[in-house]
Amino acid sequence: MIHAASRSAPATLAGLALLLGGCAGLGGRAPGERMLLAEVALDRGQYAIAASEYRLAAAASGDAAIAERAARVGFDNGQERELARTATEWLARDPKSEAPRRFLAVALLELDDRVAAERALSELVRTAYASPAEAFTALGESLAALRNDTGVARTVGHLAGGYPAVPEAQYAAATLALSASDSPSSLAAVGRALALKPDWREARWLHARARIAGGDCDGGLKEASGLAAESTDADRLVYAWLLTACDRGAEARPYFADLARGHVVRSEALEGLAGLDVDGRRWDEATSHYTEMLATGRNADRAFFGLAVVADRRGERERAVRLYQRVTTGPRAVAAQLRAYRLALEHGDRWGAARQLDEFVGSAADHRVEVTAGRAQILAEAGRAPEALALLARSALSYPDRVELHYARATVLEQSGAIDAALAELRTVARLRPLDPTAQNALGFTLADHGRDLAEAERRIRAALAERPDSAAIQDSLGWVLHRRGRSAEGANWLQRAYAVDPDPEIAMHLGEVQWALGDRTAAERTWRAALEKNPGDLHLKKALERNLGPPS
Repeated sequence: MIHAASRSAPATLAGLALLLGGCAGLGGRAPGERMLLAEVALDRGQYAIAASEYRLAAAASGDAAIAERAARVGFDNGQERELARTATEWLARDPKSEAPRRFLAVALLELDDRVAAERALSELVRTAYASPAEAFTALGESLAALRNDTGVARTVGHLAGGYPAVPEAQYAAATLALSASDSPSSLAAVGRALALKPDWREARWLHARARIAGGDCDGGLKEASGLAAESTDADRLVYAWLLTACDRGAEARPYFADLARGHVVRSEALEGLAGLDVDGRRWDEATSHYTEMLATGRNADRAFFGLAVVADRRGERERAVRLYQRVTTGPRAVAAQLRAYRLALEHGDRWGAARQLDEFVGSAADHRVEVTAGRAQILAEAGRAPEALALLARSALSYPDRVELHYARATVLEQSGAIDAALAELRTVARLRPLDPTAQNALGFTLADHGRDLAEAERRIRAALAERPDSAAIQDSLGWVLHRRGRSAEGANWLQRAYAVDPDPEIAMHLGEVQWALGDRTAAERTWRAALEKNPGDLHLKKALERNLGPPS
């Protein structure tokens, strides 16, 4: 298993260091020796050591090819601080080179150092492209994949302000802002793009989507309807999905049904129909549509995930596990594998669950941190907090810069009753990333949840919401802290708004608690039971029901 290999790696590397001569950390080792150590470290999953050794090899050799390899190792394996150091040292040796500046900008954005990142990006816009329009188009596409979407959006948005006559600059800023749950900034930026280029269809679509994301469904759908009527099947599909986002499934169904009879977007339209059937608890119809999706040969990962959800909600645990485990690619892969892991643990298959998850991580290196964080939280919920903390500690050795591990550690500590330690962990992250809304919200919510420093909690949550005004998670936090501060009616409004956007079980739990506190116990029970039906086995919902209604008979 992966963990056993990781435990043996330090001894192996130490032995290799002695064989090569000298001790790790001394400056006299030859570049080739450092590169060999780095490659062994990579094989052993010791990514921090690998990135450091490659950086030192590049510095000692002055070789641009080694520097690029060092940067690539840091970038590919989530070592942002080492990547920033590698790129800075490389740039000092070759100040006119474009590659180190790109790596530096990416590292700084992931570390949320927005000022320094903007300096690096500004120089790239000025020197690395034929025009600012080409630069912002390329940056908007490449930076969208970074984890720190808010930092990226704010940085590019500020940079685009220096190019008010370039519609591509405003469009890039708008696209990134929408991805970062900031529809007001997106609308402002895309409005500027359309003022410069009124017939730009992509910008018109973006304007409609941003309006819907901000809650203006009527206005956004009116815009989108006009665009869909005059264009392609792909545009009509987008319009149908926007209808579902506005909870207008009955209007969306004819679009999906018509598109499913064609060939261009048949698979995606079948998924839309299946999703509507799942929402309506029409399990056989949903299964039929997902099975048809599989037959198209496209989007198999999404079809298997849908079939797994149907089996899960029907209580067919073993079938659900098998189907979730087949989702190994695409944006739902991590959620599917973690759900399979949780179900297998609940069924008593501890070793089989661990083996399957280890196999997935072994073939999906990009997801290691996300899977580890989720796995630790599941272990903690199963009463195995020491094992979860040990898992996180091992992972932190390989990924010292990944904040997801800090959040997971805080959650495990909180679940095991170590509230002060959990808050200390979150305060450390918030101090290191003072502009990061995720960090501020995590600390604010945890303070609120335990009745600590409620004024500070609300202040931090509101600051986070100002950065990500469309975030259901942060809206949920604000609703919860307002309830904790005795303003339950105001809190309920925020919770209902959040739940309409994201029917997450934790939001449902909070909404039900506030409805109960306000005296509407029927609504509270309805909220909890509906959410539990969509999330069978959710511990938080079960506890809420038992706490307020008593144990099931």
